Amino acid sequence: MRAVLAIAAIVAAAACGTDVPPELQPDSILRVSLGLSDRDVVHRVRVLARGTAEVAVPAQLSVSPGAWVQFQGGDARGHVVRFDTLTLADTARAWLRATQQTASPPLLTSASRWVVSFEDAPVGLYPFEVVGTGETGEGWVDVVAEGR
Repeated sequence: MRAVLAIAAIVAAAACGTDVPPELQPDSILRVSLGLSDRDVVHRVRVLARGTAEVAVPAQLSVSPGAWVQFQGGDARGHVVRFDTLTLADTARAWLRATQQTASPPLLTSASRWVVSFEDAPVGLYPFEVVGTGETGEGWVDVVAEGR
């Protein structure tokens, strides 16, 4: 009987598992520092210099409200990520300012990262720039409604 209960518990735990692919789950540092779990979605963007230009890889993301976006240095050069507050929709600009997430600190190493929470973010485009030693790079995060 105990074996049947143990198997039932394992099946129930698996059924309650997350639908978040492992590559979008937070790492141990984000789990500890931000209290994230396997149910939290973390998209990753590397910022680096390629030739004479700054780039974001990937440069475009589609995320659901509540997701996180981690911008991480991809080399030993300094980079700053900043959302383009001049072209943002008013609601997105107000939300970024209220959450104090308009620009990253300098990302000076490949271990440096800035994590942006899109919890309660208005749906829409969030264009950003990557500023460093080269020509300014661009990208965007598209916050899309669930089921779209």
